[in-house]
Amino acid sequence: MRIRSFMALSMVALLMSGCSTPQRPAPAAEPEKSATAPSDSTVEDKNPGTGLAENSIAPAPAESTATALTGQAWADSKIQMWKDNSGIKSTQGFLYPYNLMTSWEAPEEGVIKIYLDNSMIFNRDGMQESYQTREDELRFMGLIMFESIGEQSPELESVTFATEDGKNSGTYSRARTGADPNDRKAWAKEKYVQWLAGMNDVYESLCHAEITAVEVYRNCLPADPHAYVDKVTSPAFGELVVTINDGPWMDGIYDTPASSFVSSNMIIKINDKAAVGEQVEKLTVIARDGEDTSTALREEWLQ
Repeated sequence: MRIRSFMALSMVALLMSGCSTPQRPAPAAEPEKSATAPSDSTVEDKNPGTGLAENSIAPAPAESTATALTGQAWADSKIQMWKDNSGIKSTQGFLYPYNLMTSWEAPEEGVIKIYLDNSMIFNRDGMQESYQTREDELRFMGLIMFESIGEQSPELESVTFATEDGKNSGTYSRARTGADPNDRKAWAKEKYVQWLAGMNDVYESLCHAEITAVEVYRNCLPADPHAYVDKVTSPAFGELVVTINDGPWMDGIYDTPASSFVSSNMIIKINDKAAVGEQVEKLTVIARDGEDTSTALREEWLQ
């Protein structure tokens, strides 16, 4: 059993060539039993207010520099943005396996699909965990692209990497719900959904189930305090307050303390998927009925 570090769930640094082969996050614990079907989660305050705080109005949505482009021209512009941000002139300048890109397309609005040469050797660096799949590796490649262009491309919804023969593919998505950013309940729920999607990106293969509800993760890793997230509320735009229920995590190896462990990982996972103007700036976690509280700030976890 290995203890996850906070940074294990954070971004992978991009090298001079544009991107590096990502180091895979270690699991919180070995799964103890199979996941069960998801059940409804409480992600809102039991008695939420309907008014807006003075500072709760969201800023105007960011405009992409390529909003006038569509189809293949738009996809080309996103690849060019990635190259420009990485300081290279050709996709051949990326490190392996990103330099195996042969073509790309936009099958629908906001979606990019990138094809890789069939010669790709999966887990060539041996960094994957034994339970991780080819889909995990390809999905993580999508995250690396999002790290570079995602914030400045609000219209970008997902990136899929696939081998040319169609036998392997993985998709990284923003997991938006279409929430009104000025609706505190809806915005908090969207951030909760994005966090769950981020957990699924990492733990679906380990848990042998799609993590669509916190109960699924709890059945897989019952000693992790993330599995006991109860309520997610938003007192103002850009802010979240997360409550954790008591459970087997208490006084365990992840109670480090639990509030700081969860707050840092949660703000990273949500903001991985956020464009400019959509990020969580402040995330407070409350555990042990308020005896354990910690606040993570986005500025402390910038890349």
